[in-house]
Amino acid sequence: MKKILFFITVLSIATILASCNQNNQSNQPDDNEQVNETEQPAENNNEETTQEEESVDETEQNKESDVAPDSEEKVYQNKTFKDVKVSETDNQIIITGKAQVFEGVFDYAVYDGEDKLLEDHYQTVGAPSWGDFEIKIDKTTVAQPKNEVRIELFVYSAKDGSKENILNIPLTMK
Repeated sequence: MKKILFFITVLSIATILASCNQNNQSNQPDDNEQVNETEQPAENNNEETTQEEESVDETEQNKESDVAPDSEEKVYQNKTFKDVKVSETDNQIIITGKAQVFEGVFDYAVYDGEDKLLEDHYQTVGAPSWGDFEIKIDKTTVAQPKNEVRIELFVYSAKDGSKENILNIPLTMK
C-alpha cells in the first residue's frame, strides 16, 4: 500500500513539474498579458532577420513617439502614457490620451524653450488601469513663443522626487 501511495505521489509531482516547465517555455502571450510592440521580439530561432528589418527596429526603439500610419495626426507614447494626441480649437490646445500611473496622478508642464510657462497635475484612474485624460491649455499661454513650445508629461518619483517617464510633445499652433 505504501509503495502505491509513493508511486502516485511521485507521478503527481512529475506531472506538475512538466506542466510548469511547459508554461515557462511558451513565447506566446496570454490574452490578458500586455505586449509592448516597440520592444524587440525575443530571439527567433526559425527566422533570420534581414539587415533592413534590424535597422527599422533600431529606429523604432529610438523614437519616443509613434506616428499613426493611416493619418497625419501624430500619436505619442512611452511606457506610462499612450495614445497621446494634440488637437486645437479656436481658444485652446487639447492634449488627450491614456496614463497608467500610481494613484492616477501625473504632472505636466508647458515650456517655451527652457522657460516654464505652466505646471500642474492631473487626476485620472490609478494603475494598473489605463485612465483617460484631457488637458486643456489656453492659447494665450503660448501665444508669443520665443522658442519651441512643448508640453512635458511626467510622474514624480516616490523614492527621490525626480521626474520619471517623461514624454515631451511639441505644441505647434496652426
